[in-house]
Amino acid sequence: MADHDLIDGYLADLARRLPPEVVEELADGLEETVRHHLARGLAPPAAIAAAIDDFGRPAQVSAAFARQSAGRRTAVAMLATAPIFAIVWGITLIGAEAWRWSLPLGLVVLFGVALVAVAGTLLIVATSKNPARTRLAGPASAVLIVLDLSMLATVLTVGPALTTAFAFAVPASLVRIAVSTRNLPRVFAR
Repeated sequence: MADHDLIDGYLADLARRLPPEVVEELADGLEETVRHHLARGLAPPAAIAAAIDDFGRPAQVSAAFARQSAGRRTAVAMLATAPIFAIVWGITLIGAEAWRWSLPLGLVVLFGVALVAVAGTLLIVATSKNPARTRLAGPASAVLIVLDLSMLATVLTVGPALTTAFAFAVPASLVRIAVSTRNLPRVFAR
């Protein structure tokens, strides 16, 4: 009976960290591993302890799931490409003298705050060992799509005639919008 308590406690700890369907799959794998150790001749308590050791501590298991999540991969990719976007758009906006554009200060501040919030959220997702936090990449991706669309709309409506720099910045944002939009279902999936 104590042997089952050890398995139940282990699975309960995993259930606090991971989605139910993942815990079910891990429970099946844990049972199979226990059977493997029993077949090798271990007594039931030793087989259960060995199976749990094989799986690792619940914190290790959940951290492994967080590292492999679509949300984390998305966050890492967006953070890795962020400097390129910053340089391309920075050069573009400086060349177009964006500080002279007639934009409401509140909108400019809101854009900046949203961009910093997205970057901070993506950084949290990329460094988190908590699988639940990796789901934040979904809303962050959606906000980034809106920010890219806002930047494109602003450039086309308020900006001066398109320059050579725009020829790099606009397609870069369009590609990021397309990739982010295509990736959203995976990021929001459990």
